[in-house]
Amino acid sequence: MIKTILSVCLLIGLQAGVLAQTVRTPQQCATMEMDSLLRARNPELGSLNDFERELQLKVLDIKKKMQSGRLAATVITIPVIVHIVHNGEAVGAGRNLSAAQVRAQIETLNEDFRRKPSTRGFNTNPVGADIEIEFCQAVVDRQGRAMAEPGIDRINGSRANWDRDAIEGVLKPTTYWDPNKYFNIWVLEFNSADRLLGYAQFPGRSNLPGIPTDSPASTDGVVINYSSFGNAEKGTFPTMQAPYNLGRTLTHETGHWLGLRHIWGDTNCGDDFCSDTPPQASESRGCQVGRVSCGNANMVQNYMDYSDDGCFNIFTLDQKARMRAVMDISPRRASLLTANVCGTQVVSRPSANFRAETQRVLLGGQVRFTDLSANFPTRWEWTFEGGTPSTSTEQNPTVVYNTPGKFKVTLQVFNTIGPSDPIIRTAYIEVLNVGLCAELTNFNGTPTVLREPGGTGYVAGQNSKRSQAVSEFFQNELGYSNLAGTALRFGVAKAARGAATESVVTVTVWNGRGFQNGPGAILEQKDVPLRVILDDVANNRPTTVTFERNVPLSGLPFHIGVIFPYATGDSIAVVTTQNGQSTFATSWRQNRQGNWLRYADSLGLNVAHNITARIGMKSSVQVATSALFINPGETVTLNARGASVFSWSGSGLSSTLGPQVVAQPTQTTSYTVSGTGTDLCSTSAVVTVNVRAGTVTAIAEPVEPALTVTPNPSDGPLMVSLNSPQRGVLTVSVRSMTGAELIRQKYQKTADVFQQSLDLRTAPTGLYILDVQVDGVTFRRKLLKQ
Repeated sequence: MIKTILSVCLLIGLQAGVLAQTVRTPQQCATMEMDSLLRARNPELGSLNDFERELQLKVLDIKKKMQSGRLAATVITIPVIVHIVHNGEAVGAGRNLSAAQVRAQIETLNEDFRRKPSTRGFNTNPVGADIEIEFCQAVVDRQGRAMAEPGIDRINGSRANWDRDAIEGVLKPTTYWDPNKYFNIWVLEFNSADRLLGYAQFPGRSNLPGIPTDSPASTDGVVINYSSFGNAEKGTFPTMQAPYNLGRTLTHETGHWLGLRHIWGDTNCGDDFCSDTPPQASESRGCQVGRVSCGNANMVQNYMDYSDDGCFNIFTLDQKARMRAVMDISPRRASLLTANVCGTQVVSRPSANFRAETQRVLLGGQVRFTDLSANFPTRWEWTFEGGTPSTSTEQNPTVVYNTPGKFKVTLQVFNTIGPSDPIIRTAYIEVLNVGLCAELTNFNGTPTVLREPGGTGYVAGQNSKRSQAVSEFFQNELGYSNLAGTALRFGVAKAARGAATESVVTVTVWNGRGFQNGPGAILEQKDVPLRVILDDVANNRPTTVTFERNVPLSGLPFHIGVIFPYATGDSIAVVTTQNGQSTFATSWRQNRQGNWLRYADSLGLNVAHNITARIGMKSSVQVATSALFINPGETVTLNARGASVFSWSGSGLSSTLGPQVVAQPTQTTSYTVSGTGTDLCSTSAVVTVNVRAGTVTAIAEPVEPALTVTPNPSDGPLMVSLNSPQRGVLTVSVRSMTGAELIRQKYQKTADVFQQSLDLRTAPTGLYILDVQVDGVTFRRKLLKQ
C-alpha cells in the first residue's frame, strides 16, 4: 500500500515556448518527477491513533448511508476565493483573467463534482458518483464586506512567472485568505522550467492514509497555471491551451485538496485507497480507452489520472466516501461549511469558536490557537488559565505552558454589532510533566536490509542508482526543543581498507521545511568513522552519535539520516522494517540529482529506518574533537558544551576540568566528559580519537589548534585567527552546509599569526564551514550563526 501525505501533485507539464494551438508534450507531475510528497505522520508505530480509528468509522458510516440512499440529499457547499496573480495587465488581458473565465471554471468544477447530466461531467459508469459537493464564489471578503467581483482577488505579483519556492515561500504566505473560511485557488504563470499545470495541498489532521496530521494554513489550497484555468467551451478565452483547456486541471487538484490520491497510487500497480478504482501500472496519457495494465481495464476517464481534459468524467463511490470523510474529520475542511461567506453581508453579532494546534503539550511547550469565529469579529479577548501570556488580543495567539495540569481556555469576540457569548472550554489544554527527555523512533518490525530493486546495492545505502542520502522523518508532535544525538542501526558495513579505513559517514539532521516538508536545511552534521560502524555491525549494536551541540528543533518536525560516500570497496546500509510493517511510512532518500524522494512513491515501499532520536526539552552535554584521525603523539582539542562545569577522563589530557582540553593520545582513545551546574537530559558524552598505527617520534607540548574563531557561536561579527608557519596568499571562504559560498576573500600571510574579522550578520541562522587555505594547506572550522 502507498500511504501519502501532503500532496503537491503537479499534473502534466508544458514545454516552454509552445503556442496555444500546439499539443504540448506531457511531462510527469512533480510528485513523479521528484517522487516526493510529505509524510508528516504520527510516529507511534504499529497502531492507528484514536483519530484515525474515528476516521475509518466515519468512512464506513458514509458508505452505509450511500448504500442505503440516506446520503443522497446531503449537498455541501465550499466557498472559493480565486487569487488572480498577474504582472500588471489590464483586467481580462493575459494573466489577469476575466471574471467570465473564472465563472466558467467554477461552473465546470461543479459539473464534475455533481456528475451533472448533459455536461462533460456526466457518466453512466456503475461506480460513478455524484460527490454532492458544490463550490460557490465568495461574495464577502475577509472583513465581511461585499466584493465587487465575487470570489476574485486580483494580485499584481510584479513578475511574469513563478517557481514553486517563490509560490510557497513568498506568494502564498502574503496573499492567502483564512483557509478555515475560503478554499484558496492561486492562478498564475509557472516558471517555464517547472512546466506544470497545477498542484494541491492535501487536507491536514485527518490521518487518512496518504494525508498528513497537519498542514500549513498559509499554503493551503491549489495552484493552477493560468492557461489551464477556465473552460474554452464556455467562452472565448485566448489564454487557454489544448488539450488542457476544459477546466479539468482544477477538478484534479481539488480532488487532491479533498484527500484523493492518483488512481495508480504513484507506483506500479499501487493503491489509491479506493477499492473501486482498478489498479494500473502508471499514469495514462491522451485518452487511452481500453488500456489494460495490472490485469485490469484502466479507468482512464477518472479525474485522478493524467488523461487529457476531454477524456475525464468519473469520480467513484469510494472516492466520494473518502472526500466526504475528509470534510467531516479534517478540521480546516469542516470549518468551511459554516464560513457563511457566499451569502449576503453579515450584520449580526459574532459567534466565538476556536481550536488548538494540540491539546497535549510538554512542560515548557507552546500551543498555537486558531480563531474560527463566525460573523467577522474585529476584536478578540482570550484568557489562558496556566498559560503565558494569560490573556491576549491577537486573533491567533501562541501560548507557553510552564505548569503541569489541565487548563481552561476562554474566548470572546466582538464586531460592530456587539460581543459574542464567551466560549469556555474547561480542561482543554493538558500539560504533561513527563517525557522532558525522551527517545523517538519510527521502527517497529523485523530488522531488514533491503536490496535495490532493479539494480545493485541497497535501498538504504549505496546503490547503482547513486542515491546520495537517506532520511527518517520525525513528526515531533509534542514539540521537543533539542536534539542531542541519535542511534542508527546499520545492517551492512564494508571497507576496502578494513579496520584501518579512514572513510567517514556523515550523519545529518535536516529540518522538515523542504519542498512539501521533506528534508530542508541542514541543522547539524557529524562525521562518523566507517571503522566504528564496522565494529558496531560486527557486534550487532547500533551506532550512537552525539552531536557537537544541542540541535535546536523549535518544536518542529525534523529528519535524521545519512549522507553516503562513494569510495571503491566501501559500503553501508541502514536497517529498515520489512515492507508493509510501517503503518505510516516515513522513509525518504535523495537521488543522484539531489531530489528528495519518498520510498512509498518512488519504490512502493512502506518501511521505516531503524533510527532513534534522543530529544528533550532540556539540553544535554555535547562533545566535539578537532580531528577524528591523528598520528601517534599529535595533539587534538576536545570541546564540550551544554553544561556549566565540565570534568574529563581519558589518557594524555592536558587538564581534567573546563569546556576545552587538549589530548595527546598514542593509541586510539575514548574520552568521557561529564557536565554539571544545570538541569540536563544527558550529563555525559564520549568522543573517540582514532590514532593511526606507527611510532611516536616526538611529543610536543600541547598547543591550541592552529585555526580559531571567536566568538563561536556568533550573532554575526567574529574574528578568525590562524597561527601556523605557512606564508603567502591566504584565502578565507565561508560556505553553507549545502555548499553555497557566502564569502571568498584573499589576503597575504607574512607572519606566523594571521587575524581577520568577518561579518555574517546578513547570513541566515545556521551552520557554516570556514576554510582558510595557505601554501597548499587547508584549515577548517564549523561556524554557528545564531
